[in-house]
Amino acid sequence: MTYFERLRALSRERKSLLCVGLDPDPERIAGGAAGALRHCREVVRQTEEHVCCFKPNSAFWEQYGPDGWKALLELRGETEGTPFLLDAKRGDMDNTMRAYARAVFGTLAMDAATVNPYLGSDSLEQFTSYGDRGVYVLCRTSNPGATDLQHLQVKGTPIYRHVVDLAERLNLHGNVALVVGATAPEQVREVRSVTDLPFLLPGVGAQGGDVEAAVRAAFNGDPASSLVAASRSVLYAASPAREAAALQAQINAAAGATA
Repeated sequence: MTYFERLRALSRERKSLLCVGLDPDPERIAGGAAGALRHCREVVRQTEEHVCCFKPNSAFWEQYGPDGWKALLELRGETEGTPFLLDAKRGDMDNTMRAYARAVFGTLAMDAATVNPYLGSDSLEQFTSYGDRGVYVLCRTSNPGATDLQHLQVKGTPIYRHVVDLAERLNLHGNVALVVGATAPEQVREVRSVTDLPFLLPGVGAQGGDVEAAVRAAFNGDPASSLVAASRSVLYAASPAREAAALQAQINAAAGATA
C-alpha cells in the first residue's frame, strides 16, 4: 500500500485525523538520546490508538548527534503499525535532494516527508518520484513570519497559491500534499477552494491554531484531507493519552460538522 492508502485506511479504522509530533527537547527531557527515546516511546504507547500518523521533526533528533539518529531509527522500527512522517522541510539542488530522499525514504524508512518548494520542480521531483511515499510541500506555514514571503503577490496572486499550482503539476503519482497552517484558517479555506490535495495542518496546541476553524475549512470528506498535527501539547501533557483523545474528539466533531 502507498502512504496515502495506509493513512486513509488507518484514519477510518481509528476514526482519527490526528498526527502527533515526536519532537524531544533536551531541556525538558533528561537522559540524552536514550531519555528522548524512552519518553517518545511512552507517548507512542499512550497515543497510538488515537492517531493515524506520527511526525518526528528531524532537528529534534539530529541535535543528539549519531545517538539521536539511532534512537529515531529504533523508535521507527518499533512502530510499524502507524505511518511516520519526517518533518525535515528538505529543499536543495536536485542531486542533493536525491541524496536527501534516499536518506529519508531508504535509510530512515520514513513513509512521508515535508519539503520546501523554494528551489522548484526539479528539486521536488527527487522526492515525488517515490510514488509509494507521501510528500508534503510547504504552502502557507503556521509561523508568524509566513507573511514575509508567502503572501507576496506574483502576477496578482500570493506565492502560496503558486505553490499549490506547482504541487498539482508534480502530483503524477497521487502522492503530493500541502502544509497549510491551522493558525491561518482563512488561507486554509482559500487553498481548499482551489485544490483537493491532502493537507497537513500544523500549529494547533502550543502554537494556538484554531482546530475547529482549520478542520472545517480543510476537510472535504477524504480521510487524508485534514491531517492535524499537534506536538508539544501532547508530548509534554500529564497524560498524553487523555490529551490525544480530547484532540481526536475535537477534530472529529469539526469534520463531522463539515460533512
